[in-house]
Amino acid sequence: MSLSQPPQPTDAPAQGAQGAPRAVVSLHQAFRTLEGDGFEVRRAIPSQHFEAIGPIIFFDHFGPIHVRPGEAKGASAHPHAGIETLTLLLEGRSEHKDSLGNASAMGPGEVQWMRAGRGIIHDEGPDEAMRRDGGANHGVQLWINLPKGQKHIDPAYRHVPADQVPALASADGKARTRLVAGALGKLTGPIETFGHPLVAHVTLKAGGAVTLSLPEPRELAAYVMVGQAQIGALAQPVEAGQLARLGPGDDVTLSASGDAEILLVGGDPLDAPIVRHGPFVMNCIDELERAVRDYHAGRMGRIPV
Repeated sequence: MSLSQPPQPTDAPAQGAQGAPRAVVSLHQAFRTLEGDGFEVRRAIPSQHFEAIGPIIFFDHFGPIHVRPGEAKGASAHPHAGIETLTLLLEGRSEHKDSLGNASAMGPGEVQWMRAGRGIIHDEGPDEAMRRDGGANHGVQLWINLPKGQKHIDPAYRHVPADQVPALASADGKARTRLVAGALGKLTGPIETFGHPLVAHVTLKAGGAVTLSLPEPRELAAYVMVGQAQIGALAQPVEAGQLARLGPGDDVTLSASGDAEILLVGGDPLDAPIVRHGPFVMNCIDELERAVRDYHAGRMGRIPV
């Protein structure tokens, strides 16, 4: 099917004429770096060209990481403050533990959201079976900025099973969109927080295409996790590991000649300066120093043994 007439998602709200399409305004390659206990990630946000896409100030894409027995690595106990983390797993199994006493296991299609606020410590990594037997881990972790005046709110945690993430499917079955956060037609994603973030996971089978009505996110980008995808009227395909920043408009059109996995992210622009130091993200040096002092004084708690 041509790009100009992509199949519409089922259960999407009735629409008249299509709105203005969002065009790709710039294309960026994620850079490779090491995270946690030494596993490789591709970091799409931030880059030397931009600090954030909406409230999303950090975007790490890990995997697919294929490991042999005893090789699996995670991110041992470490603190966060001033942000929220959102993790989506495409493949593998992982475990989460934190200083609030939460402990949960995560599988493909599931989501973990954690509000660090004034400070929390967590441990995340492959589950016992993967550490013992090996396997593959593949997913993304986003950091959602907390706005000015909310940096020191109480921490919280939520695990969202795959069946609680609403989805739209195209009539031909070649496009499926899972809404993790934000609004899409009549659907609302399970993660609702500051900055009106949008996080939508689009799966395209070979020859699949979809147009999504997304007039609300003031800033929006599409990141290709697997395969390659055509985004809007951009002549070249966007490859895995690339992030396309989108301009203003109402609709986003995605298509693929082969199988592809894409993550749409965006929301409201930042409301205050960002001051970072490792896992702490505040609006000024004084706040940052307070977070460091709180961590070293043990005020962020500890993970129960």
